[in-house]
Amino acid sequence: MKKAWAVSLALLCLAAAVPALPDGSGERLYAVLRGGMWGYMDHAGKVVIAPRFLAAHSFSDGLAPVRAAEGKWGYIDRAGKMAIPAKYDVAGGFREGLAMVKEGDRMGYIDPSGKAAVPLKYLGVYPFSDGRGMVVGTDYKWGFVDREGKEVVPLRYDSAYGFREELAVVVLGGKASYIGPDGSVAIDASRFDLAMPFFEGRAIAMVRDRWGFIDRTGKVVVPIEWDGAFPFSDGLAAVNKGGRVRRVPAPSIVGGKWGYIDREGNVVIKPRFDFPGKFTEGVAPVNVGGLEAGKWGYIDNTGDTVIPPEFDEASEFLDGLARVRQGDKVGYIDRKGRYVWPLRK
Repeated sequence: MKKAWAVSLALLCLAAAVPALPDGSGERLYAVLRGGMWGYMDHAGKVVIAPRFLAAHSFSDGLAPVRAAEGKWGYIDRAGKMAIPAKYDVAGGFREGLAMVKEGDRMGYIDPSGKAAVPLKYLGVYPFSDGRGMVVGTDYKWGFVDREGKEVVPLRYDSAYGFREELAVVVLGGKASYIGPDGSVAIDASRFDLAMPFFEGRAIAMVRDRWGFIDRTGKVVVPIEWDGAFPFSDGLAAVNKGGRVRRVPAPSIVGGKWGYIDREGNVVIKPRFDFPGKFTEGVAPVNVGGLEAGKWGYIDNTGDTVIPPEFDEASEFLDGLARVRQGDKVGYIDRKGRYVWPLRK
């Protein structure tokens, strides 16, 4: 039970930390909502792909996963043409040239032509990183495959987290360790109750509901004394003071206040926010007043408010724009808080 909640809490933290997919094939396009359907706009707010999809995700490698009107997922190119037919129950963005997909109860990876690069035979797969894809077998054991589908790290672990900075966390018998791409142990992390992937040379480690950070040698470099933490981004990591880990109904960190530290553990922004976002392009979304009734705004890396808290949701900035929500309406703002895409539903 302890392992299950720790894994769930770690995934929650990682969801907020994983960087957005780069496109690499031109100017970033942004998914927009109009008339209940999704399409895409350019950086100036001009519609370049008419809204006609039930859901739409970011472009990467020139392709974006979209949910067609019939309910299945496929991929469109930057002209809006369906490049890979909509036949999947789940479709992820391309990373390192491969995308995870699901048909029925099995998952695998496809290449940009739509060909299965790794057979759809796993219960779970996760995005490629450092040349490795994390997979879950039918016996619920975890391991890693390469781009040709070879199981280069055997499926024998009870849980795992994908490779980051050429190291991956694996858990066997309740004990964690960091392995390299060939499966060899690089860091013994068994002394921690929870160990998470590396971001900017630092990884979260937890002992008895207290959180800190280790470096790539396994040395604790930020004391394990915080009541919560998120991974580093743009040189800063969010940390919690006064909160507690809640295990049910879903693992989370409740209460307390959030601030930010640097890689040496120095407090850069004192804990005073009710929930943090990650820093990108020098700013971060933060919540004031609580997740249920509060509002989101943006601060800079000194803690000064740059956009007042007025949104129900606020995402990170990507190439100068951020998606925000008020009620059931979604829009995009620039770094000055001006709408590039007005709030619409």
